[in-house]
Amino acid sequence: MRKLISLALILVLVLSFNVAAYADGDVTQAKPLTKEEIINSKEFREAVRAAKAEFESQKADNAGGPVLFAPAPKVSHINVYGVVSPNGGQEIYGFNNNPLSTTNDHGGAWIQCITFQIGYDSSHYGKLAGNTMTNNRSEAIDLDGDRVVDAWAHSWVYEAPSTGGQFVGTVYSINIPTQWTAWINVR
Repeated sequence: MRKLISLALILVLVLSFNVAAYADGDVTQAKPLTKEEIINSKEFREAVRAAKAEFESQKADNAGGPVLFAPAPKVSHINVYGVVSPNGGQEIYGFNNNPLSTTNDHGGAWIQCITFQIGYDSSHYGKLAGNTMTNNRSEAIDLDGDRVVDAWAHSWVYEAPSTGGQFVGTVYSINIPTQWTAWINVR
């Protein structure tokens, strides 16, 4: 009888631990991230620091070359910063980490994808599974304090029921007409 009670007690403890672990793993997201939630996050500040280091490295590499009198730098980097959805929650990748696929199963009534780029573009687009997404906000970033925009974060939202697909963010550099893309398979 004691063994049965002990076994029952152990099962109750194990089950309560598993329920608590699943409660902490709740990944639901009620609405897309706001501009303030994005730019005030620790992850975004870390991405800006990494972008600043990359930008300074690029400037140092070009120091011996011709001086360009362009108002802003050409696009030299783009990546998927994060993916957010009601079912998958938030997956933030930062500046240089752009996985091939999301870890979480995204989907629901909307999906938000955020791109981070160094350089100034003439146009930018976001598509999810071939469907055009809305650029609901963009944040200009001055990486070197000279009051010239050096980088951008763009938020793209698809506001229709979706089960994911491939997200592709595309920018066209303003100073040198080249196309840059970043993509991720959204599960």
